[in-house]
Amino acid sequence: MAPKKAAKKSTKEHGKKHHEGKDVRRAYEHLGRLDGLEKLVSAGVRTQIGVLTDAAQRSLLEGEQKTAADLLRAGEHLGFGSLASQARAGRLSEKLASAIDAEYEHLVDKAEEHWGKHGGNRPDGIEEVYESMLDAANAAYGKGAYRRALEFARGAEALAHVRGGHVIGIEDGVAGKGTARLRG
Repeated sequence: MAPKKAAKKSTKEHGKKHHEGKDVRRAYEHLGRLDGLEKLVSAGVRTQIGVLTDAAQRSLLEGEQKTAADLLRAGEHLGFGSLASQARAGRLSEKLASAIDAEYEHLVDKAEEHWGKHGGNRPDGIEEVYESMLDAANAAYGKGAYRRALEFARGAEALAHVRGGHVIGIEDGVAGKGTARLRG
């Protein structure tokens, strides 16, 4: 007789506690990549990443793991976007060009939708980074620097998920001191 197959795990919602663990892990992984990027990006980008990292640290202290992970994910895309080539992309197939156009439009639309949906009470530093990423995405896209444009657009979309009420006190602190604060 064949042994019984193991029962499949339930696909039900695992609850907030399960997702918090995932979000803390995500934050930790994003922070590790940001730590490596810190050495490669310009001082201005380091300052913007510092704003996001400082806000993420405060979010973790407030128990807002998802917010922290989204802030650090945005910082990672900001860093990679700043390192991506500013040169116009080479010749692209029609299929790839169409896919890039669709993804770019999707990311920008989602960023704008989420930004408006989650309220306008975000700290000034976060709004400035968001606007800077969207401006950089649009400029890069206009020049045909699609990898750069997609990174910045993806970062803006990640930052648009941050809810204003959860990230407190960034105006009162000194932002941009560096990215390597959340050591694990």
